[in-house]
Amino acid sequence: MISKKQHGLMYSVQQPAKKPVVRWFIAFLVSIQFSLIWPIYPLVGYIEPIMLGMPFSIVWVLFCLLLSFSGLLTYFLWEEHGQKQQGHDVLGKVEKSKLLPKDMSPNESFSERVKS
Repeated sequence: MISKKQHGLMYSVQQPAKKPVVRWFIAFLVSIQFSLIWPIYPLVGYIEPIMLGMPFSIVWVLFCLLLSFSGLLTYFLWEEHGQKQQGHDVLGKVEKSKLLPKDMSPNESFSERVKS
């Protein structure tokens, strides 16, 4: 027997497809965070090579910040592009024609339908 699993406010009988890109993205962000703590940061945490008028340790932190921002932006744009192809809008909501029952008009609210 197929059990229904709740995904947000809607129930689905199918498991959502797991995206391997999400795992790679999380690994990418974790590796950036590890580059800012003990095992890696002491290797680059020196003052001496001055770059753009700043110590190299500050340049390293700014580089990691920009790298994580660009990765997050890339992932967001990739996710948005994938949702548009599946019939979702930018916020991840399914088109209204797919959510509403055939006997319910788009202007009729749920509370109005329950009252009648």
